[in-house]
Amino acid sequence: MSSVGFIGLGNMGLPMSINLATANDSKMDVIAFDANPTALNLAKEAGMRTASSVEEIGASNCSVIITMLPGCQAVDAVTPMLLESCDPNASTLFVDCSTVHPSTSRRWNEELKEKGHTRMDAPVSGGVKGATDGTLTFMVGCDDPATLQHAQPLLDIMGQRSIHCGTAGAGSATKLCNNLALAAQMLGICEAMNLGESLGVDPIVLAQVMNTSTAKSWSCEVNNPHPVVATDRGTGAAANRYEGGFGSKLMQKDLSLAVSAGADAGVALPVGVLSKELYHMATLHGLGDKDFGVMLQFLRGQKP
Repeated sequence: MSSVGFIGLGNMGLPMSINLATANDSKMDVIAFDANPTALNLAKEAGMRTASSVEEIGASNCSVIITMLPGCQAVDAVTPMLLESCDPNASTLFVDCSTVHPSTSRRWNEELKEKGHTRMDAPVSGGVKGATDGTLTFMVGCDDPATLQHAQPLLDIMGQRSIHCGTAGAGSATKLCNNLALAAQMLGICEAMNLGESLGVDPIVLAQVMNTSTAKSWSCEVNNPHPVVATDRGTGAAANRYEGGFGSKLMQKDLSLAVSAGADAGVALPVGVLSKELYHMATLHGLGDKDFGVMLQFLRGQKP
């Protein structure tokens, strides 16, 4: 596995690719591409080769190409470019870490298989901190467990655990379920923190109690939406005016995918639908690029 392509150097993709390129025992050559020149410069500073286009990645004879893209539309745009430029006589493993609809993963899995390539959907959980620290969880969907085994050395550099969730599309489905729960969880924590402070409870004390009680959660403990709590704990985007985390518009996008998948499966998601609408409203109010914990400020009618 001497050459690895990496497309998508955003908040998650850049630290993931840097971990690949700088791993102590790694001898792989990482070639990266992103439409953002600043991200490409950061990749180059980390020791990666950089490409000028998606097609250049495809033509670079990479044994593995990893994509971390904003959504279905980007995956549908990038994958054909890679197919057109990849060596038709060589089998490439495509590892898609993007959060997309399960049907998108299944469709591209079949098309790549017909062209002699292999593919796995491998969306992640752990946030920007997990991407930076190399502690992500990969939710893997692939038809053959051997595909995961082939990618495992790379996943082990970027994350702490890889879970085979089932056949193609199962990783994408699992990620949507996780983010559906996470979105509602964060809204609950935001409401609780807002109510507690309004009733005169010190937010630091409230968070301490919740984190040692049944409300304990990642949204309360690691990414608490209250700026005072986040600053006190030294963790969470709220300590930095909600910059650098998982954007509200991305959460809205994931919720839209989850609600769509629910409709396809005939499953009612009333909390998911309401959560989607709330994150959509926050995005319309100019908070889409802020970490989704900014919902605390949105519920208060304030801006960070």
